[in-house]
Amino acid sequence: MDRSGAMSKSYQTRAALLAAPGQLAVEEVTFEGPAPGQVLLRMAAAGVCHTDMHVYDSPDGRGWDFPMILGHEGSGVVEAVGEGVNHLQVGDNAAVGCRVPCGSCAMCQRGDTRRCMASSAISPSIQLAKDGSAVNVPMGIGLFADLIPVDAAAAVRIEPDIPVEKLGTLGCAVMTGAGAVLHSARVWPGATVAVIGCGGIGLAAIQGAAAANADKVIAVDLNEQKLEWARRLGATHTVNATESDTVTEIRSLTNDQGVDFSFEAVGSSATVEQAMAMLAYGGTATMIGFPPEGSSVTLPIGGPNGMFRTTTTLTVTHGGDGLPMFDLPLFAQMYRDGRLDLDTMVSHEVSLENLGEGFDHMRASDSIRTIVRF
Repeated sequence: MDRSGAMSKSYQTRAALLAAPGQLAVEEVTFEGPAPGQVLLRMAAAGVCHTDMHVYDSPDGRGWDFPMILGHEGSGVVEAVGEGVNHLQVGDNAAVGCRVPCGSCAMCQRGDTRRCMASSAISPSIQLAKDGSAVNVPMGIGLFADLIPVDAAAAVRIEPDIPVEKLGTLGCAVMTGAGAVLHSARVWPGATVAVIGCGGIGLAAIQGAAAANADKVIAVDLNEQKLEWARRLGATHTVNATESDTVTEIRSLTNDQGVDFSFEAVGSSATVEQAMAMLAYGGTATMIGFPPEGSSVTLPIGGPNGMFRTTTTLTVTHGGDGLPMFDLPLFAQMYRDGRLDLDTMVSHEVSLENLGEGFDHMRASDSIRTIVRF
């Protein structure tokens, strides 16, 4: 071991492998490490995200070969650091985000790294212990493992006054939802805001809007439990979309003016159209949800309610346009200040062996975020 803590040896650890669509198995994997530019993390918590479920359910792994390790948000303790890593040391608590600017695309070259066109961590090299065959790591980060090498650019030191397991949702749920509000749309104090879809990311957006001092924060969902969570996390008003027309209700709540900002956290054509229809003059709708391939929307551009007259904007955020190095310490500080409730964000905990239950909770729509606790 050198003074950085880097080791030139092989490791063997347990990982929850997606062996086929919907089929998980905890198996032993091996890797060398940490390589230059990597850190070795002993995992404490890893969030179960809808993006993981998209891959979990996909008949072709959404383009990645089986087997694979999922999990792209989480936290752990640094066990070793590779050559060239200076911002982390052995023993540090670290949160992991799922976006790393490439530095070479057109957006990065012009300094707009939050909108990098190819933002992704560099994948580690992982093999099955039993036969040495390759294990894929979608999104470059595979945190559903006891011990895992991670691209150091995706890992950020967080002061130990916050228990490490509390950091498990920062890197995707919080960075995407709150980031969409604070960085993508840039909600201003006194604005009116609506959030459609109150899963983990939507509830993080509600917290971001409350932290931005929005005047009205309106939560929309089909599930009364999720609307109750929304009220707890900062929503000033709620709309149950099973009981009334969403756009009509929101216009009623805003004296027929509409909202300055709407956030679509579902990923459906219908809710994107609603997000646009509920806007005030000059308002901005932000798509956060991941739409199915082939989805389309119909938006009026002419007439008194068309986009030309109302000067409204439809924009898209990828992961809240997040930069882990800057954003994760900010969100940690918001937690310290009482402006971000990370405790309520975790509604369920499962073991690595029971990871599938996290996907079950997501399908049942009875969770905010499920985390794997190690």
